Amino acid sequence: MPSSEIAKREMEFLQSEVSSWVEAEIITSEQAGNILSLYEVRQRNLRLIMLTAGIILLGLGAVSFMLAHWHELGKIFRVCIISCAYVASIIAYLFAGRSTKTGKSFLLLSSAVFGGGIYLITHMYDIELTLSEFLGLWIVETVAMSAITRDEWEMYLSQALSLSWFAETEAINIFSLYFVGAARISADEFFAPLSAFALLGALWLLWFSVRDRTALMIDMMLTILLFASRMSLCFGGTWTLIILAVTGAVMSFLAGYREAQIMGLLMLGVFGLLLTWPEFWRGSEFVSGRSVYAVINAVIVAGLMLFNIWRGHSGIGVTFFALLAARYFFDHLFGFLPKAWGFTAAGIIFVIAGLFFGKLRKLFER
Repeated sequence: MPSSEIAKREMEFLQSEVSSWVEAEIITSEQAGNILSLYEVRQRNLRLIMLTAGIILLGLGAVSFMLAHWHELGKIFRVCIISCAYVASIIAYLFAGRSTKTGKSFLLLSSAVFGGGIYLITHMYDIELTLSEFLGLWIVETVAMSAITRDEWEMYLSQALSLSWFAETEAINIFSLYFVGAARISADEFFAPLSAFALLGALWLLWFSVRDRTALMIDMMLTILLFASRMSLCFGGTWTLIILAVTGAVMSFLAGYREAQIMGLLMLGVFGLLLTWPEFWRGSEFVSGRSVYAVINAVIVAGLMLFNIWRGHSGIGVTFFALLAARYFFDHLFGFLPKAWGFTAAGIIFVIAGLFFGKLRKLFER
C-alpha cells in the first residue's frame, strides 16, 4: 500500500500512541511496525519554497515600483494594471490547485485586488461612493466567486464583508436590545430594508453549495443578529431578548442538529444572562417587578444550563453557569467583603463547581 504523508509532529504522536498500545498488549510489535509503515513524514520541498519566495519578492518589487510612480501613470494604464493583477491572481489560483492553501490564498488575493481596485478606480474618476455602496460592490464579487469556486475561505470573506455592511447600514444594531424600550416600527416595516434580507438569503444559498460547518455557524449568527435588531424595533428590546432566549432553549433540544443545539445554547446563555440584569426589563409592563423577573429568569437559565450539562453539553453549560454565578457574586456579595476574602471565596466557589461538574459528568457517562 502507498504511504500517506503526515507532518513530523503527527508522526511523533502516532509513534508514542503505537508504543503505548504495544505496552498495553493491544497490538503486537509486528502490527505496530505495519501501522507505522503506512505513514511517512512529509518532506519540505526546498525548491518549491525558494521559487514561491522568489515570485513573492518579484511581485512585491513590481508593486512597490508601481506605487512609487502611480500618479505618473495614465488612468487607462492604471485600470489595466488592476485588471491584470486580478486576472493573474485567479490564474495563479487555478494553477496552484483549488484545494491547496496556496490556491485559496491566491483566490483571497484576487478578491483583495478587486476591493482595492474599486477604491482606486472610483477615486481616479472622481466617482463618489458611500461606504455601504463600496462594500456592496465588493460583496457581489466575493459571493459570486464563492458560488463558482465553492471555497470556504472566500465565503468567510463574504460573511465578514456582509457583517460590515449590516453594521454600516444599521440593519444590525445590537445596542437597540437595551436602548429600545417600546416598539418604534410597525410589523409592515420589519423587513425594511429588503436588501439586508436579500443578502442574508444569498449567504444561506451560498452555504448550501459550500457546506462548511464554520460558515454555517457564522450564517446562523448573522441571522440571529439581523432578526434581533429588527425585532427590537418592532417589539421592544425586552420582549426581543425573551423571544430569543426561549428560541435558543427550544433549539438546544433539536435532536440530530448539533450546530443548531450549540447555537441555541449560546443564544440561551447570552440573552438569558442579559435578562438577569433588571435594567434590561425596560417595558412599562415590567417596571414594577423588574427585579423579580430578573431573578426568576436567572433561576430558569441556571436550571436549563445544569440540565444541558447532564445531557453532555458540559463546555457551554459550565461556562454560562459559572458566568451566572460570577455575575451574582460580584454584583451582590463582592462589595460587602474585603478584596482578599472576596477573591478567595470566588476561587473556592469555582473550584467546587469544577469538581462537582466533573464528577457529575463522569457519573452520567457510566
